[in-house]
Order: sequence, then structure tokens, then C-alpha cells
Amino acid sequence: MIKKVLLLSLLVFPIGVFAQSVIKGQVTDQKGTPVSNLIITLQGKNKTSQTNLTGFYAFKDLDSGKYQLTASGVGYQPVSKSVVLSGKDEQTVNFSILSDAGDLNEVIVTASRNAETLKDVPSSVKILNSKQIEMQRGISTDLNQILTYNIPALTLGTNTVVNKGQTLRGRNALVMIDGIPQSTPLRNGERDFRSIDPFVIDKIEVIEGSTAIYGNGADGGIINYITKKADTSKKFSSLSELSSMGSLVSPRHSIGTRFSQLFTGKVNQLDYVLSGTYEHTGVNKDADGKVVSPFQSLSETNSKNIYAKLGYNFNPKNRIEVMYNYYHTLQNSSYVDSAGIYGLRPITGKPGTPIGDKQGTPYNHNAYIQYTNSEIFKGTSLNVNLYLQDFYSIFEYSDFYKPAGNSAIASKKKGARFNFNTQYHIIDQVKGDLTYGLDVLNDISKQNLTDGREFVPEMNMKNYAPYAQLRTFLFEYLVLKAGARYENIQLGVPDYTTIPFGNYAGGVAVKGADLSYHTLVYNAGLRYSKWNLFNPFVSFSQSFSLYDLGRTLRLSAVDDVSKIETKAIITNNYEVGFSSSWKQLNVTGAYYVSTSALGSSLKDVNGVAVPERAPERVTGFEATANYAFLPNLSMSVGYAHLQGTKEVNGKKLPLPTTRIGPDKFTSSVSYSPLKAWDLSVFWIYSGSRKEFLPDAKGNYALGEGPVNSFNFFNLYTAYHFTPKATLKLGIDNVLNADYYPVLSQGKVRTESYIKANGARYNLTMAYAF
Repeated sequence: MIKKVLLLSLLVFPIGVFAQSVIKGQVTDQKGTPVSNLIITLQGKNKTSQTNLTGFYAFKDLDSGKYQLTASGVGYQPVSKSVVLSGKDEQTVNFSILSDAGDLNEVIVTASRNAETLKDVPSSVKILNSKQIEMQRGISTDLNQILTYNIPALTLGTNTVVNKGQTLRGRNALVMIDGIPQSTPLRNGERDFRSIDPFVIDKIEVIEGSTAIYGNGADGGIINYITKKADTSKKFSSLSELSSMGSLVSPRHSIGTRFSQLFTGKVNQLDYVLSGTYEHTGVNKDADGKVVSPFQSLSETNSKNIYAKLGYNFNPKNRIEVMYNYYHTLQNSSYVDSAGIYGLRPITGKPGTPIGDKQGTPYNHNAYIQYTNSEIFKGTSLNVNLYLQDFYSIFEYSDFYKPAGNSAIASKKKGARFNFNTQYHIIDQVKGDLTYGLDVLNDISKQNLTDGREFVPEMNMKNYAPYAQLRTFLFEYLVLKAGARYENIQLGVPDYTTIPFGNYAGGVAVKGADLSYHTLVYNAGLRYSKWNLFNPFVSFSQSFSLYDLGRTLRLSAVDDVSKIETKAIITNNYEVGFSSSWKQLNVTGAYYVSTSALGSSLKDVNGVAVPERAPERVTGFEATANYAFLPNLSMSVGYAHLQGTKEVNGKKLPLPTTRIGPDKFTSSVSYSPLKAWDLSVFWIYSGSRKEFLPDAKGNYALGEGPVNSFNFFNLYTAYHFTPKATLKLGIDNVLNADYYPVLSQGKVRTESYIKANGARYNLTMAYAF
């Protein structure tokens, strides 16, 4: 009997000794967002693990016993937990980790196509979070204004449907919705800012400075609208908003209405967001109560937005997500333009029936299907995104065409992104990740008149672009980033015949061609993140752009596309900057130089704007600061200054105001007198620019008109009656400043000489369930 017991003990003993256990879990921040690249230390065992893109970590093959785990990383407060393993056990230990450097730990995805914190990015990035967007759309639902009021380096808007002259650091920006390109760089219609309703935007990430990480058109940077995510804490929740808006100077015919509805939640493994918005605006009026010109106006416009996002988690590592967004906005005006004269009197609106088709965007369809595997094999994640955009926008009726008519831009994009991220950990002093993959894009763009005349021939671009981006953490605090992207483009242009417009006679039969572009563009940056008090960076980045090729093709004076100047623009951006966080104060600053051997400014040739391909150099600096005096009182400021020159016939000349805006200063004060009461005041100042001289007849060249300074104030206030019910009031131009926007003054075109809106209100009742 004793022998049997001993034999059984010997058989069981190895099981107890060699039974292996697992500790796994996820690390999230205080907002519930997964935190990647954090180190989990197993105290006393000399073992570490690194969180992946979705914040998961794991320790395998552990003996039974008691363990102490610590999660730590730059910019976060270390947190520890204990766990006991017995036998062949599997324990889940999740961490919620707190940041210790304010906004520096905001997680972004646009800068490198991989989740990272601001303190690890060696470039200038601006974030508009959901709270800021909510306040701004409480004042105005115009995305042009929301962006320009909050991004110092972005030129102030024109209160119209277009973003003409709204450059980012003096160059064009690539606008995206969840990474789907909205801009039409092959034929720039300048309607990409207003491509979605702000109600469904959760966050806006603005990457400043030239970048090629998403391909064609980001000479000045990227503006990425990131749509709302599902609220996974409930099976069902909703948000309803009902608004009224109009002129405070002269309400007659100016009153508009708006209704927005959002449903979201999670049922088992399925999460969802469903939203719809309808808005009708009345006429806009200036500070004198006069009707603003309906030319490219937001007056009397009907807009609709339908949005849906569905996600399904097969397991913690595998997820599939689909998104669809439909945006429609058309003007139905009962006014026509009155006669105006640039520099003397503005164009206003007078009662009448507009000629031609309704102007606006009949449709902008965006959709994607996305698959994510957080660990397709050890240390490597995969993201596959298939997307499409179908955009159609009609411009105002004009006798610029011969005969007169409406032109319209149509652009269809189909793309696929295959994005891998592999983490590596050589030693504790050298670790990081490599993001790499392939972009496939087919962009078909054209501009015809709505009566069928071909104004700009159909351009068919196919691009297969491999890329790689390395991020290395050296000795924990030094972040090195370097990457490259290879643009491999085939662009087909068919035979076409130009039509007359402006002073151009047209009638040129042009032979088509297949154009090829093969370019390798680079980026590199270094950031030192040890001190929150001073977090410096230096960077170099390039962008690739086929700037507005359609504008060149439509004005051809030769009979073959191969004889036309169609070279791509390669822009080089050199930058040095810093961020700083000290107690309740956060400060950022940057100085940059942007150069290109070919330019993208427009010059007037016999009444027609044509591209000027002269070498360009843009320099500038910008700074922001925000300070919390009290938990319920804070202030923020922003300033941007830039200069630009072009080299023409050996002479350096200043770039026009359509490219380089005057100095810009923004500030805001937010105060909550009561727990249920929010109050914010915004001040926007635009400086003067008068360095250009008129010709002998007293006329200014295109974009070189004198610009006078102006400033105005906006107000936002909200009262929360209950956690569910909120009344909001926003007033745009609360002091009713009488001014002309920057482009109205500087463009030197009568059709653009339009005053800004006077004081306008936006009253909203919101109810969350």
C-alpha cells in the first residue's frame, strides 16, 4: 500500500512542479483607449512584455506562485497589481493607466498610420477633440469655420461652400474621412473641407507640414476627420439635437432649422453607430443686415448626412468593421447677385430666380470595409482597408464659359490599404515598431459642364505605392522615426478638344497620353521625450503632388499632352519644434521651412488663372498655449506667421495672398460659473498684408490686393438641466463686426468681393438617452 502511495506521489509531483500558467491582459488609458508600446514587468523574474496595438500583453510558461506586475511607459504613471497562480492557471490582469503629461498623451493614428501618442511624434500635430468640436458646431456647423477658428496655420475661410485660398502653412492640404481621400488634386474643386457633417465627427487630426504617408496632395499637411465610435458601455443609447439659427441683425428670411439623431451601442460582439442629419439655412446677412451674395454661398441650402458604422469582434484579436457616409448639400436660392465693384462696394443679394442648375454637392458617398488582426503572427498586426469615394459637385452658373453654363467635378476613388505593424524589442534600451505595407488607389476625375460639354478630360490615375515607417525608442526617451514611400503612378489622359472660356479661344485638338511617375519620397525625425517641461523635435519630410493637372490640360496651347508641363511637385519640409507641459500649462512651438522646385500658385493670363511653376520657399513659425487657472477656468491662445517667395526670371517675389495669409491670432476663455453651466468666448484676429504694389493704372495682380486687419468674437454657452438635457447657444460674430474676409480683399476679383456674415445665433436643444 505504501509503495502504491509513493508511486502515485511520484507521478503527481511532476505535474505540480511543471504545470505552466499564463498571465494576460490589456492596458487602457483613463478614456478606455488601448495603449500600445507600454512595458509590463514581472517583478523578480526578469521578464517583460510589451503591449501591442490594441493594448494586449501576455506572459506564458509561468510556474505557480505569487507575482507582482507593473505597467509603465514614458508619459504615464506606473501602476502595479498582484496575482496568484496555482496549477495550470490562466489569469487576466487588466490595467487602467493614467497619463502624467496632459495633452501630450493624446493618442493619434494619422501621423504614421499606427496608434501613437503626441509626445512620440517628431512633427507638429493639432487635435480637435470631441468636446471642442461640440462647442464649435454649437456656434456654426460650417466645417470651414470650425477648422480655421482652431488651427492657427490654416488661413481663415470665406463664409462660402468652397475653401479657396485656405492653405495649411501656405500649401494645399489633403482632406480625409477616416483615411479616405476627399480632396481632388487632379482637378482641385476646393470643396473638400465641407465633405461630411460635423455631427458625426469624433475627432479631427491635423498633421502640419508636407507628408507623403497617404499619397498625392498633402503639400501642406493632412486634415483627417475621424468619425464617431460606438459607445460599447450600453446596448442602446441615443442623442437628439434640434436647432434654430439665423441673423441677429435682421432675422427676416434668415431663419433656418436643423435636426440630428444618433443611435449607438453594443449587443454581444456587435457594436454600431447610426446617425442622420438634416439642415435648412435661410439667407445670410452682413453686419448692415444686407443679404450676402448667393455666389458660392451657404444661404438657403438644404443639407443631409446619413452615417452608419458596424463592427464585429470575432475575438479579442480579430475585428471587422464597415462604414458608410452619404453627404448632400444643394442651394435653392431665391436671390441673385447685385452689381458690385472690387474695392468700392461688395456684391450683395437681391430677389430673383437664379439661372442654371442648383449649385452644391448632390452626393458624396464614402464607404469602407476594414479587417484588423492585432496579432496575425507573433508581434505583428494586420489592418486591411478597402474603401471608395464617389463625389459630384456643381459650381455656380457663369458666363465665363462660352456659351454660359454650370461646370461640375466628378471624382471616383477606389482603394485598398494593406498595413502591417511589427513590434521589436532587442533590449530594453532599443525597442520600437515597423509599419509597412502597400497602398492601391484608382482615382478617376473629370470636369464637364452639366450640358455635356467636356471642360477637363477624364484623368485615370492608378497608383501602387509600397511604404515603410520605422519607429525606434533609444534608451527609452529618444524617439527616432524614418520612412519612405515609393509612388508608382500611371495616369491616362484621352484625346480631347478644349472649349472656349474666359479669353481663351479653345478649339485645340489635343492628343492624349499615358503619363508615368516613379518617385521615392522620404521622411525622418527625432524627438526627445524625457522631460515634460521641454520635449523637442526635429524633422524632415517630403510630399508628392500632381497639382491640379486638370487646370493645365483645359488651357492647352499645344496638340499633345506629352508636350504639356505635367511634372509632379516634390515639397521638402524642414522643421524644429517642441512641446512643454508644466503643471496646468501646455505650450507648443515650431519653426519650419518648406521648399519646392516647382510651384502651384496661380497667375492671371488674359483673365484666366493658370498655374505658375516657379520655385517656391515658404517659412513660418507658430505657437500655442493653454493654461488652467482653476478647475473651472482655462485659457488658450494660438499664433501663426508665415512668409513665402517664388523665383521668377531670377527674381524673388512674394507669394500672393491666395497662398500666404496674414498673421493670425486666436484665443479663447472657458469658464463654468456653475457645475451645470459652460461658457466660452473666442477671439479671432487676422492681420494686414499690404506688401504688393499696383500697376501704372492702379490695378493689382491676382491675389495681390491689399488686406486690412479685422477681428471678431464668438460666444458659446450651454446649460445642463439634467445629465440628459442640455440647452446650447452659440453666437458667431457676437459684436457684429463689419469686415471682408481675407480672400475677398486679397483675390482682386469682383465676384469674390463679398462681406462676412454679421452676428448669427445657433440655438440647440440636445437630449441624450
